[in-house]
Amino acid sequence: MAHRAAADTTTDTENEDGLRALLTRQLMPLGLLVVVGYVLVRQVAAMDLRSVLAAAGDIGPGQWLVAVLATIGSFWAFGRFEWVMHRLGATGAPERYAQIAGIGAVGASQLTGFGLLTGTLARWRMFPDMTVWQATRLTVGVSVAFMLCLAVLAAAMLTVTPVLPGGWRALAAAGVLAALALFAMSLWRPRQLLHMRRALPPIRAQVRLMIYTAADTGFAALALYALLPKDALPAPDLFYAVFLLALFAGLFGTTPGGVGPFEYISLTFLPHLPAPELLAAIMGFRLVYFALPASVSLLILLAGPALRRREDIDRPRLDPVIAAHVPPVKAQALAYTARRAEAGLIRQGAFDLLCNAHHLPLSMVALTGQSLIMLSDPLRPGQDPAVALQALDRAAEDRLRVPCVYKCGGRTAAAARRLGWSVVPVSHEAWLDPRRFDLETSSRRQLRRQVRKAEKSGLTVVSDWGAALPLAEMRALAETRTKARGFSMGVFSAFYVAAQRCHLAYDGDRLVAFLTFHESHDEQTLDLVVHGADAPQGTMHLLVTRAIEAAAAEGCTRLSLAAVPRDWPLPRLLAQTFRSISGSDGLRRFKTSFGPSWETLYVAAPTPANLMLAAVDLADRITRPREAKTPR
Repeated sequence: MAHRAAADTTTDTENEDGLRALLTRQLMPLGLLVVVGYVLVRQVAAMDLRSVLAAAGDIGPGQWLVAVLATIGSFWAFGRFEWVMHRLGATGAPERYAQIAGIGAVGASQLTGFGLLTGTLARWRMFPDMTVWQATRLTVGVSVAFMLCLAVLAAAMLTVTPVLPGGWRALAAAGVLAALALFAMSLWRPRQLLHMRRALPPIRAQVRLMIYTAADTGFAALALYALLPKDALPAPDLFYAVFLLALFAGLFGTTPGGVGPFEYISLTFLPHLPAPELLAAIMGFRLVYFALPASVSLLILLAGPALRRREDIDRPRLDPVIAAHVPPVKAQALAYTARRAEAGLIRQGAFDLLCNAHHLPLSMVALTGQSLIMLSDPLRPGQDPAVALQALDRAAEDRLRVPCVYKCGGRTAAAARRLGWSVVPVSHEAWLDPRRFDLETSSRRQLRRQVRKAEKSGLTVVSDWGAALPLAEMRALAETRTKARGFSMGVFSAFYVAAQRCHLAYDGDRLVAFLTFHESHDEQTLDLVVHGADAPQGTMHLLVTRAIEAAAAEGCTRLSLAAVPRDWPLPRLLAQTFRSISGSDGLRRFKTSFGPSWETLYVAAPTPANLMLAAVDLADRITRPREAKTPR
């Protein structure tokens, strides 16, 4: 009971702080309302209000009907916008309920104004399991995202229409270019910004947000356009550009319904429209677009969580695995029972577990900028790959990413083909049976020469794991590598290598190289390969040979020397560049010397476009590894 009381007190304090911050942030809109209101009153003071009311009476039933239908379309689009924001925030809200809650929140906030305050309270009402602070974050996220999309849309329209003079149009064009630069950065972030805590939304989310913003504002503009006198209609593109500018000003001011800034911008930039008719249309627009939805919003907020249907209990889940928080025995047990020893990468902290609704692990996945990437095959031996692929597809859609499988075997690739996915060979894995390894065969003459050179140099090989490892020396040697790779290749950390099979080469008492292997119940897989610049020739050949012999002594049935990138059918210059960057020629020669068998591995995604997006993410994570989420 004491713990529960403390938790309730913390929540109450957080709610009080959130409400205080909300009220403070509304001071600027109040001041803006006073200033703009004063300017607007002076602008319309000389206008005959009777002519405005007469113009309002001239609006026909058909015009009202079009305005109502356009309002319905606008609020539907905003509900979809709200749903995308829930997906980005991983709130777990069902799609239909997220849309309804968004419509209720925006309908209330646009009528009463002060959107941050009223929007937060409305969302808090619809999601009582949220704290005020969480509801505020969601409201701020929706508001900022909508304003950014609206700004980009307005800048694009103002660039191509003669609403503003030349200098301002150039500024609008610069804004569009800046938006395109941010769009590109979401695909490939500059190296200096790799460690930003906040990532840009994935491209799928950005595109959907822009589409829904365009639909929302387009329908809203139509609702006002339909109420204008038919004999004085401006060009649609010109009117839409002015509408966006006026809407942006109204939302920025956060006044009720945008009153003041909206009228001021409309009267200023639509001078060819008779002012009484324009104000009459705006009055009708506010009646249809603000008062009518407000009544619907009131019913939504009164019903509240009662509108929420039972959640989808079959939805797949992503269980985060931060290696620093995973007990070593549990993580090691998961990797040890997996189908492929490469599952040991789970302890690196770069992967989550894709689980079914009952939290049963299906596969290892990484949530990247544009993709949800499943590494290798499903975790459990004998598991149907189609089940994991379907769960991956659904989990990716929930997070607005594209699904992708990287370095999977033939069985998983075949299941992907049956689902209609695009499947492409990506690499070849070298493997052998340590029990049948014979150094004296004719196919291993080159290997014997390299091993003997290393032995003659006086190297000593030590095999160990756990607390006995010289972790400080290993770290110092690993930090000398200039081209470290990541994602499907390990990144050194003491926590990580302490659970691996390690083979170390000493020149006297000095560590000059080491290898680490993932280990499962029937397989070992080569992971880290580290050597100093002064390591004698043949050092790595000797280390791998000793590792194979140790695995044979332990009864291991399969030892993988990891994969080599395939030779892609590229133009000669591009092919040479790719081989140089990847080092595939040297890797293939090195691994071929052990006389292994070769297994083709594949990359798969639902469409070729998905494959291209995932390929960019893979190249980013492999060539520019992030810091491992493990204790140092």
